[in-house]
Amino acid sequence: MRYLLPLIAFCTLFLSGCGNFSPRQQQEIDNQNGKIGEIENMANSMKAEVGNLKQQNDIQNSQLDRMQQGMVNLQSNYDNSGVQILSGPGGLIFSVISVLVIAVIALNYRRVAKQNEKTADMLAEKIVEMDNPYLEDQVFRAAMYTDVEENVLRVIQKHQTIRRGGNA
Repeated sequence: MRYLLPLIAFCTLFLSGCGNFSPRQQQEIDNQNGKIGEIENMANSMKAEVGNLKQQNDIQNSQLDRMQQGMVNLQSNYDNSGVQILSGPGGLIFSVISVLVIAVIALNYRRVAKQNEKTADMLAEKIVEMDNPYLEDQVFRAAMYTDVEENVLRVIQKHQTIRRGGNA
């Protein structure tokens, strides 16, 4: 034990475990053909490119609050320049409601037209079934010189052909 402690102290003081910390092993930098200068130039150009990208990113971030999200732009920063008709969310809502109203009106008129066609068809059928030439003549006189004259004639002739046994 008496020799063990001095042996441990000697090993720790004079035997180094890592050669990188030893001042005796200094390495010489080989700078043939200016390669270190090239590396520095490349590093500087990379720094400049990163700076440009950062600047572009800052510009895009400053314009990001003005970008429109989807079809409806529900932002409060309206920078209107020039004539803008139906622009923004109000215009979009107005146009959608207008299309819906026009569609409902068109469907209603179509429904009424179908009902009127059925009504005229039934009346023409009953007029032909009465087999009264005076009544048919009075109906034709009432329709004469109107815009429905051809329709009345067509519907009455259709039912007369059906009554006689032919196909319409």
